[in-house]
Amino acid sequence: MRPSGTARLPIGFWPRVSVPRTIGVHRARQRAESDVDWRRAVNIKQLDAFLAVAQSRSFTQAARLLGLAQPTVTARIKALEQILDAPLLDRTAGGAQLTPAGRRLHDYACRIVRLSELAQHCVAEPTDRTHPLAIGAAECITTYRLVPLIEYLHLRHGGLGVSLHGLDDDPVSLVREERVDCAFFIGPRPATPDVHHRTLRRESLSLVAAPSHPLVGTVVVSAAEFAAQTLVCAHRLSSYQRCLEAELAVTGEPGGGVLALGSIDAVKRGVGEGIGIALLPTVAVRDELREGLLGRIGWRPPFEVFSQCVWRRGLDDDPSFATVLDAARQVLAEDEAADSAALRPAC
Repeated sequence: MRPSGTARLPIGFWPRVSVPRTIGVHRARQRAESDVDWRRAVNIKQLDAFLAVAQSRSFTQAARLLGLAQPTVTARIKALEQILDAPLLDRTAGGAQLTPAGRRLHDYACRIVRLSELAQHCVAEPTDRTHPLAIGAAECITTYRLVPLIEYLHLRHGGLGVSLHGLDDDPVSLVREERVDCAFFIGPRPATPDVHHRTLRRESLSLVAAPSHPLVGTVVVSAAEFAAQTLVCAHRLSSYQRCLEAELAVTGEPGGGVLALGSIDAVKRGVGEGIGIALLPTVAVRDELREGLLGRIGWRPPFEVFSQCVWRRGLDDDPSFATVLDAARQVLAEDEAADSAALRPAC
């Protein structure tokens, strides 16, 4: 029974509920903003296209690298530029060039793509496997400082998962872009607040040449005195090589050119045959100096270098890294004590 006084509504008729206009507008705006945010989100495919063009300096070559049609690459970069509201690439006669905004984006894009690849790799791995610690190391520190460290880790921590990589770029950049987890190298202390850093020991540098070189055995006060010599190095990106070239640039003297040979062993052979002179960590040329295969030029660099380690943020709590860093500190401290004892005059 319907209560008395209640009106019967026609079939299909529903009373209209009054909704405040402000609520309806607010909900519509929320939906619109949600749609805009989703559509304007930067995605990995766009960053991949951007990095491929930045690397190859060609939209056509980038399309080949990615296995895509060129219009697809162009569309992805155009969408990225619209999202970021800034031009990222300029097409010039010499190829595609990064704009200032493109240069600022580049490091972030590398890190985002790298993290995406790591995430996919970790998810695809079996649950009982851990990702090995990626250690970058310069050739000189690997050969002359880290071999005892590797032996120590193998004997004491045989199950430790690490992979060693040569440094083909600035170590701080490699860590910042997360291409390696940590890096060991010899050079000046870096001023980098976005990566962690630990100095392990002081290193000395020796300016060397063939034993018959006229500057061998002399004391050189200014870099201007050897500015006209050919500089031989393994890689021009090494920290101490860059410091040396900067020091020579200050002199204003015409340079004799730089020859990069790719490895310290090649540098030592080339310098020994009279190609030019080289600035190398003393530990790398100690045997050659003692055996008379190389000669020392008496120049003291106005900058200091150290064996050191830089590592990415978030690695401090990693037990594998803690083991490696602690072992490196112990091994290099023992090396430093042994070097000091060798240099101490006998009574």
